[in-house]
Amino acid sequence: MNTTDWWLSVDFGTSNTAAAHSGATSGRVEVLPLSHRSNLMPSAVYVDAPDRIAVGDVAANEAQRNPAGYLPAPKRLVGPPTLTVNGFTLPTSAPVAAVLRSVVARAVAAHAGTAPAGVVLTHPEAWSPEQVQVLIDAAVAAGIDPVTVTTVSEPRAAAQYYGRSHALQPGARIAVFDFGGGTLDVAVLAVDEDSSFRVIAARGDNGLGGKNLDGLVARWVDEQLDDRNPDLREYLRRGAPLDVRQALDESIRQAKELLSEAPSATIAVSGNGERETLHLTRGEFEELTAPVLDRAVTLARETLRDAGISAPDELAALYLTGGTSRIPLVHERLRELGPVATLDDPKTVVAQGALAHAGSVATAPATSAAAAGQVVPSVAELTPNWRTAPQETGTTSGRGRIVAAVAVLGVVAAAVAVGLALKGGGDDSAEAKETAATGTVDGGASSGSSGSASNTPASGNALATTSEQAVAVLPPAMQDQLVDCTDSNLRTDQSAMIVFCELDTSGELAALTKPPFNSVSIYRDQTEAKQDIFSVRSGGFEGPNSTLVESTDRMAAADISAPDPNDGLVDFTYVNINTGVKVTVHDLTDVASAKSFLTRSGLLT
Repeated sequence: MNTTDWWLSVDFGTSNTAAAHSGATSGRVEVLPLSHRSNLMPSAVYVDAPDRIAVGDVAANEAQRNPAGYLPAPKRLVGPPTLTVNGFTLPTSAPVAAVLRSVVARAVAAHAGTAPAGVVLTHPEAWSPEQVQVLIDAAVAAGIDPVTVTTVSEPRAAAQYYGRSHALQPGARIAVFDFGGGTLDVAVLAVDEDSSFRVIAARGDNGLGGKNLDGLVARWVDEQLDDRNPDLREYLRRGAPLDVRQALDESIRQAKELLSEAPSATIAVSGNGERETLHLTRGEFEELTAPVLDRAVTLARETLRDAGISAPDELAALYLTGGTSRIPLVHERLRELGPVATLDDPKTVVAQGALAHAGSVATAPATSAAAAGQVVPSVAELTPNWRTAPQETGTTSGRGRIVAAVAVLGVVAAAVAVGLALKGGGDDSAEAKETAATGTVDGGASSGSSGSASNTPASGNALATTSEQAVAVLPPAMQDQLVDCTDSNLRTDQSAMIVFCELDTSGELAALTKPPFNSVSIYRDQTEAKQDIFSVRSGGFEGPNSTLVESTDRMAAADISAPDPNDGLVDFTYVNINTGVKVTVHDLTDVASAKSFLTRSGLLT
């Protein structure tokens, strides 16, 4: 690995965005300053036009002249494919891309104009694969090479930070309570033998955060003004300009933060030539916000129950992060669930932990790491494992989703399969665009590629009309163990044909599966493969707690499901973006068997 390579992580938050990078001088994980006065930048954006989007403090300033273009919390809008602001309909990824573009520009400047070798983006644990894809689309729109992008959930990143500065024994369980400005994530993680963290339970609420507390205090302000100054209250409700309302919001936010340290705080309310100063005590604040904190604690309790934890001493630590976690009542309420642990800078630890997660980098300062008996490596000493965190998709397992999808397609359930399809022709311009986007031609081999046959150029980009043409692009080691291949009537969105084959029952590949379900289906569709590689890396095919295995050049990857709780069997989905091949194998006896299948078949080398 090139020792000049560096990495960047971005924690795109509801209120603020933070970032970390491998320092240009130290080579260790450092917080990246995002303004002249802070490590944070507001996540707000101002849309002047689709190609002119200001971010941070500049966006707030621009909002004074035209509030219609201002989005104070674009993260809350991630979900639908488009949004409308200032009369323009934009992809939901556009405001996020503007924030990421600003962060990347500052980071690249700190590294003498050199682009990062890898970019890690964080997201709430409760985000769906579609929401995570918005984040990835935003990164691409911001000019980040998609091959370098990985994602990780915020609780997993925070746990990584915590684990690097505290000695934890294999088998220990910790919980992360990530209470930010707009979301709450709670996750329980177990420490594996290799000191990595495995999420065993997770819940989240994308509508619960510090903004809810601000809203409750704002309602209290309204009630106070109704009694003390109804005219000022009416002015704020009906005719106050944006800067007046923003000043009140800022005063409320500052009071909330001050109450984490002081017994009381003041809120200044000004407008229309009048001014009121309101005094809010910590007791009043705690009474106002109790309903929100009740919801938060209930979510934490339910997550612990999901993980089978019924007593506080079953947790090594209940780790709090996110700005809202500083509230004293949060600490007090959570102590009944486990030993509460906090950090000195809860707003940046997720960004630092995300970089550590991706590259196994120790994020704690050398002094505290040494106190914990750990060696803190430099980034240059590491080989990063660009692995995205599995996405929670409810209680449905990866196996259940696949079987359901097969049923919808009309495939007999007993014929559990692995799929390969060949993409039909396409004009030269489309192919040229794909080449420019990925740096490879269709089916072209690359240095260090996985599986000589799977990366051998196919005959152009022609549609496979027979099973022989479909099987021909597989590695020889796999071809030799396929029998009774038949064409199907199934097609991908690009009209690529799906072919079904059986595994030779006397072969070593079939021995890795549980009879009688040793059928395979194979398809090849390069356009779809380039999209599916992100789902493979995020556990989007095989569900929570899946295992990622990749080729050395990262052009091919497989997502292996967690063992089925009923029979211990696993599935895997394999994608190769050089050739467009996608293979999904079901009912392997365990994770080790799935890895063996991948290597013995030549799919991964």
